[in-house]
Parts: sequence; structure tokens; C-alpha cells
Amino acid sequence: MKNLNKIVLGVAFALITTHTLAQDPNFRLNQFNSLLLNPAQAGANSYSDVSVLGVSQWNSLPGAPRTAAFSGNFKMGDNFGMGAAFMQDELGPVKSFNISINAAYHLKLSRKWRLSVGLKGIMGNTTVALQDLNVVDSDPDMMTNLNSGLSFNGGYGVLLYSKKVYFGYSQPRVAAIAFQDRNMSSFVDTKGGHIGYFGTDLPMGASWKWRPNVVARYIPTLPLVMDINSIFTAKGGFDIGVTYQLNSSIGAMIGFDVKKKFYIGYSYSFPLSQLSSITNQTHELGLRYMFNKSNSSYQGPRFFNN
Repeated sequence: MKNLNKIVLGVAFALITTHTLAQDPNFRLNQFNSLLLNPAQAGANSYSDVSVLGVSQWNSLPGAPRTAAFSGNFKMGDNFGMGAAFMQDELGPVKSFNISINAAYHLKLSRKWRLSVGLKGIMGNTTVALQDLNVVDSDPDMMTNLNSGLSFNGGYGVLLYSKKVYFGYSQPRVAAIAFQDRNMSSFVDTKGGHIGYFGTDLPMGASWKWRPNVVARYIPTLPLVMDINSIFTAKGGFDIGVTYQLNSSIGAMIGFDVKKKFYIGYSYSFPLSQLSSITNQTHELGLRYMFNKSNSSYQGPRFFNN
């Protein structure tokens, strides 16, 4: 039974790695999540904004993931950006909370291209309520809850973009999670993963634009997570699209731009795996307020349909 309990521990920490170190790979509305993906996104938009994003995943499944994120992305002139993000995540016995401060410098490479380099500092806490799990036999490994205490970490990222195309890479966390009085290195690699993405903006006649993007997340010892999104934007500010996560789920999203000040987005996903037999819906809802639009002659792309 002790070996079985260690397997349970390993599964729990694989989930911690997937959700905490990779900044929750299950977000579909990445336009509300860009700072969590890459600190180089700070100041990359043509405006400043504050955003709220809520995710309810795998509804009806006990211990299903619940995530809430709040972020502010502020453009500081043409070459510098600052941002802050707050995220709370719950997954079964695992609860985490972190605050990150992001800064990025945007270097002009040519008349069309810019390169952004970003850094982030992270402060947070992760707990695992092992005592809440039902086990047949008592085991010392399962009798004490795990707590990281107040932990500090950091990350970095780069972003290459023009008015129509963007490419990004980041490592959201460079250090390992350490738990008080417990060494988990034998169960899971607790270092962060890697994120890569690209997108483009293609006109479709006078009234529509097509904005596809791909986001890939790689964590050692875990399967590759890849999101493929295809979004169509009408001239009046209405978005509609489909989302697909490789071998995992398929869904749809809609969004509305209200007077170029507010943006509301919603996404629904349906699992394609065996989870579909016990749960069939994931909901995301996001709201953004935009202000201080730049008057610069250079305007970047709509990242993830920003």
C-alpha cells in the first residue's frame, strides 16, 4: 500500500507541474492570459488594459480545476512595458496562489519588426491537502499536508512581432518548487516547462479577418500540450472561432468589442478523451477594459485576437 500511496503522490505532483509550473495549459482565451504565458508581452499591445479571467473545467467531476486570474498590462511609452498578474488555482487537493511582476523592453529591429525581452518575478504558495484523500491503510507519507510556504521564483521570455505576425517563447518558471520538510524530487521534475507560440492576422475580404494561432507547452516527463485556435473577426468587432487541444478537447469561442473600451469573451470546450464519459463541459469567461491607446505610428498585431 505504501507504493500505491507514492503513486498517488506522483500523480498529484504531476498535476501540480501541469497547472502551476506551466501556467495552466488549459486556458483557451489566451488574449486574457498573455502575461501568464510570457512576460515579454508586457507593453506589447497598442493600449494598456486590465483583465479578469475565470475558468471552470470538467464540470460535475469532483475536485475539478477552478482557476481565476487578474492581470494589468501597461504600456510605458514606445519601448517599455510593465505588468502584474494574480492567479489562484484549485485542482483536487492542490491549491496554489501566485503574484507576478513583469517587465519588458521592446527593441526596434526595423521599420516592420520589433523584439521584446521580458523578465518576471513570482511570489506564491502551493499546498496539497493529503489528509483529505481517502486511503485504505495509513501511511506516513499521506498523514501530513504539503506546503511550499512563501516561495519565490522567476521567469523570462522573448517575443518577435510585426503588424501581422508574432512568435513567442518563454519559460514561466526557472526554479523548482520546494516543499517544507519533504523532498519530492524522486516523484516528479518540479522545474518549469517551456511555452512556444505563433500567430498571424490575415484579411478575408473587406469585412472579415482570420487570426489563427498555435500555443505549445512542453514539460519534461509529460505529454506535449498544443492548442490550435482559428478565430474570425468581423469589421464591427465581433469574434467567433474554434479551439482544439491536441488529443484532449474541442470547443468554440465568441467575443465582443464594446466601443473599443471593453472586450467580453466566452469559450466552451468538450473533452475528446475518456473524460467525456463522466464530464462534458469546460467554461471560460473573460472581461477586459482598455485605456491609454498609443498614438504611435507603429501598431503591433492583435496578439491571440487582443
